[in-house]
Amino acid sequence: MHTRALQTGATIGLVAALATAAALTSNALTDAARGAEDSVAADPNLRTVAAPYAGTAACAECHKQEFTAWRDSSHAHSFERATDENMPPAVVKGEPAEHPPGTTNFQRDGKRYIAETLGPDGEPTPYELTYVAGRMRIRMFIATLPDGRLQVLPSMLEAPTGRWFDYTHLLFGGSSEDWDTPPVVAPGEASFWTGADRSWDARCSGCHTSGRRAAVPDADGNGPRSTWRALGIDCEECHGPGLAHTNAWRDLDPDAPGAALARLEKLPRVAATAVCTRCHMESEIISARFTIGDDLYDHADPTLLLDPERVDPSGRALELIYDGLPFSVSECANEGGLTCRDCHEPHGGKIRSQLRAKPGEGGLCVRCHEDIGTDLPGHTRHKGSSSGTRCVSCHMPFVAVERHHGAVADHSISIPRINARGDRVAQDACTWCHTGGIGAPEDAPQLDKERVAASFAEWWPDPAPPAPWMEAIAAARLGEPDAVGQLVAVITDRDLAREIRASAVRLLARYPDDGADAILAATNDPESLVRRSAVTALAALPADVADAKLLEALTDDEPAVRFAAARASLLGWTRVRKNHKLLDAIIPVFEEETRIIPDDHKRWFRLGAARSLAGDKVGALAAYEMKLRLDPLAHAVRRQVERLREELAK
Repeated sequence: MHTRALQTGATIGLVAALATAAALTSNALTDAARGAEDSVAADPNLRTVAAPYAGTAACAECHKQEFTAWRDSSHAHSFERATDENMPPAVVKGEPAEHPPGTTNFQRDGKRYIAETLGPDGEPTPYELTYVAGRMRIRMFIATLPDGRLQVLPSMLEAPTGRWFDYTHLLFGGSSEDWDTPPVVAPGEASFWTGADRSWDARCSGCHTSGRRAAVPDADGNGPRSTWRALGIDCEECHGPGLAHTNAWRDLDPDAPGAALARLEKLPRVAATAVCTRCHMESEIISARFTIGDDLYDHADPTLLLDPERVDPSGRALELIYDGLPFSVSECANEGGLTCRDCHEPHGGKIRSQLRAKPGEGGLCVRCHEDIGTDLPGHTRHKGSSSGTRCVSCHMPFVAVERHHGAVADHSISIPRINARGDRVAQDACTWCHTGGIGAPEDAPQLDKERVAASFAEWWPDPAPPAPWMEAIAAARLGEPDAVGQLVAVITDRDLAREIRASAVRLLARYPDDGADAILAATNDPESLVRRSAVTALAALPADVADAKLLEALTDDEPAVRFAAARASLLGWTRVRKNHKLLDAIIPVFEEETRIIPDDHKRWFRLGAARSLAGDKVGALAAYEMKLRLDPLAHAVRRQVERLREELAK
């Protein structure tokens, strides 16, 4: 997951900028800089800061208050070298950690930390524990494998409880019968902790480091998979390259080119939110060339309202998808024009989650909802001194994620709906609060679910109905036959969030007969996210209906649309086997994909498959070999490589 991304020790993010930055003036900042110098020498993945970047130490010269707040923030400490100061006592003492179904034995080797755990051959194997990530909810531990890969160890720690558990229980879900039971993952599979699905480099480092770049291993699969400018999230990751800015102000020339850096409060709402949601949203990276001020969806494909393992039909999280999708479909956020920084202080602060005000105070909400703020007990039907009168208790309750190893605040900021429809629905606020859910207020009376439902019906006999788009998404996910008309109405409503419209298009693929015309029409939508969803949905339509549109989409101005068209064309391989013109057209698009993101093993596999279908054995072999460098456990691909080598040797 997710990824995609997940969250004290030595200061992070100052790194090699010390070579080009002036000396810091205060003793505290100088000490922090000295610690960063030490980390440069110790970290093989760090590279020297070069133009157009200045480094955080240069920023600290003028912005001491912001630097001091950032220095202790979760952003600064999202990823750091393992030290005695940031390791749990069990690791420092060399004690074993039980995380069913496995165990990790921690040891010390001088200054190094060793984690002995099950290897891909099924035998206990020692690995060097080199990094740690996360502070508030979950702590992840990252090992450097002998071939240079960084992999997330199976042992993970719940920060609030100190309980160890196996990471597989986070990343992999169960079934529609039992969502909380993960599948069995055997050693040597791609989902095993040493496999590509658990790669820190490819899946996590982009949001836990600054200036991350892909590093392609050598022909034997050895060497680092990624490098970075700084550990953690530094100033320039959110404000853009700062060398021209620092030089201009040192020269007292504020009108010089590049003197002005991006300030979130000055950016348009969508661009300001994108600075945060490019990491705080589960998505697939399309292009690593994101620049502050860009439209995020030119560079990333977000999670949509499709998957009952990840999100419910109203946009409430069921798994760790971060806050971007729920926030993007929030009526409160969209109509109120909210950005992340309206509630959060990005530099850091003393309140949990870097909030600008304590969650229970309600001051952030009543700025818009003044009438409700004057009579919270009357609005909530709860006593004035209870936690039930807090805005967040009802509208931003915690929802369980990570197989109940954690919980996140619901950023859809929605109305409690105790009888919401859907193939899978997140727990409503009332049930969460009164049945003792994770993070529920301690003063809430404990009631059984039947009593909660009866009280809700008594207090709110005529609750506000869900938005029509919620009903449409729920109906489609439940497979109801009359969902097509509802989905079409959502797609054509340009006032709705593009994430909602794009979700509706994708769901139309479940109704290929009745939804074909609407899918084809959506391939011409001016919004790229909707267009690429329509192109993806074309895979469900027959060749005589879809192939011409796929060819057209392969020349779209937006790379994301081209990539979606190529993937839809290749799906199942049947379409391109019959249409050689389409096959020839997708190969250069897949080549473009691998150039942009060279460390994504799935992109190399798609390129290898397309070349193989086209009869290009040499090209297919080269792509498959790169796939194996990035994913050594891809046994089926290894057999393909062996076959191609034999055929080419004849």
